[in-house]
Amino acid sequence: MKWILMLFSIITIKTCDNSNTQKANSMLNDTYDIVALSGKDVSEFELTIAFADSTKKVSGFSGCNRFFGSYTIENNTIKFGPLASTQKMCPPKFMNIESDLTEALGKSNTFLKARDTLKLYEQDTVLIEAKKQGASPSVLFEYLQHSRNSFQHIKINRKSVSVQNKREGDLTGIVCTKEQWQKIMEASENVKFENMPLLEAPSQKRFFDGAAIAKLKVTFDGKTYETPSFDHGNPHPDIANLVKEILSIAQNVE
Repeated sequence: MKWILMLFSIITIKTCDNSNTQKANSMLNDTYDIVALSGKDVSEFELTIAFADSTKKVSGFSGCNRFFGSYTIENNTIKFGPLASTQKMCPPKFMNIESDLTEALGKSNTFLKARDTLKLYEQDTVLIEAKKQGASPSVLFEYLQHSRNSFQHIKINRKSVSVQNKREGDLTGIVCTKEQWQKIMEASENVKFENMPLLEAPSQKRFFDGAAIAKLKVTFDGKTYETPSFDHGNPHPDIANLVKEILSIAQNVE
């Protein structure tokens, strides 16, 4: 099999962390499955990118061929050197994806790693989204709201959506779809679970029956984080999008 040298544009990726080079380097020391290119789901192509901070090597699968090369991190930037690739012809569908990935890498100039998700950006536009391989921590979202005349307990995990609408009632559940789970994970991406117990309620109507009492609880990889009580319908801004998505998904449960 022949090997050819594919010259990628040097990619400069600024980290969002002002820590030292070694710490920034360790952020990328994993293998990732690329799940989206410019917002398009590409999971079926099994694209990958892997970083090894001990050897400063990068490699991956781009749809038809494998690529490999080196990278360096300095002053919170990362630069990919020329990347080599196998030379193999595939059907147009796969060659096009390979071209799209190459183009996205060439345009990327910033990155953000949040938990097990890696995103490469061109300014504010997400070009590449990838998930750490083997990373599947258990996550359970729970939302409870109750008053004298109402009650609702919502539970959502990767597999199911369950709702209890009466204090003594049973949980009614449905399958959590891939699309629903993706939406709720995106809504939770910027939520710092460890800060949830510190979030002060924006309003106090619940204390005089002006609103139902609500709480949000997240169990992430065995650890539980819970907010103080707040008015149902007016959560703290840090969790507002997540609560909105939880309530939206729960509406599908009859």
